[in-house]
Amino acid sequence: MGEGFTADDRWAIVEDPYEHLFMPIPLSAEGQYEPNTEHASLAQTLFFADCLAFDHDCPTTVLPYRSDTPPPYEAIGHWRPWQDPGRYYREVLESAIEHAHTLRYTDSLTLRYAVEGDPLTRFEDRFEGRQEALSLYTAAIRQVDFLSEYLGLYRVLEWPGKDNGKKFTEANLDELRDYDFGSLRMVDLDHPLGRPLNQTEEPIDVFDTLRERALGRIEALRTADIDVPAHLYALRNGLAHGKQDLILNDLGPSVDAVAADLPVVKLLARMAAEKGR
Repeated sequence: MGEGFTADDRWAIVEDPYEHLFMPIPLSAEGQYEPNTEHASLAQTLFFADCLAFDHDCPTTVLPYRSDTPPPYEAIGHWRPWQDPGRYYREVLESAIEHAHTLRYTDSLTLRYAVEGDPLTRFEDRFEGRQEALSLYTAAIRQVDFLSEYLGLYRVLEWPGKDNGKKFTEANLDELRDYDFGSLRMVDLDHPLGRPLNQTEEPIDVFDTLRERALGRIEALRTADIDVPAHLYALRNGLAHGKQDLILNDLGPSVDAVAADLPVVKLLARMAAEKGR
């Protein structure tokens, strides 16, 4: 990812060289680190983690810095006196997040905040009044099972109007083609120089790839004379309710439909979190 950046002109987000984790450090009015000032609160740290997750469409988690911090709940099993439960919980959680990333990407994502003063790092301005949608989105992309991810992303579509999300989808579906999602690039760091193995290939732009897949799916649904907002909502109901037209993880056609629709819902959810309406 990178070594760090400045957020909201008040925080230095730096990488711990030992743990390889980002840490928020408060800055003075002159942009200098003041060791005697208060540290970031848990709420502030969670907000930064959500912003990083959203901007890179990559799951994150917040880990306690102290190794003896207990997990939020007690696991069931035999006590192991040689095992620090806080450290064990941290390591397992970090491993789960890494696997969730691997399910989505084959290579490494580049840090989007490459320029000092990048407007993307104005997190408080960007997500003012939309932190609920931001949190819903980042909770969705922490899911390992893509059926759960779809259901979580659809919750973001329900957030702007506090309704079933169909109105937001209807109003924004055609805008998806030209909406500026920004640039998120993926590079092959297995190459000794950090470049793609085939030097004629450019790094992959994640959002452009998602847009291409989403537009292809929308066209296929419309060609079949399918109401897209109603279709997406029906899949949501099939996942959320135990009534009828249930969608189960049986690797059947219904699951294939959820996988095909996931880029559409993902990009719409990003629009909802950024636009708020």
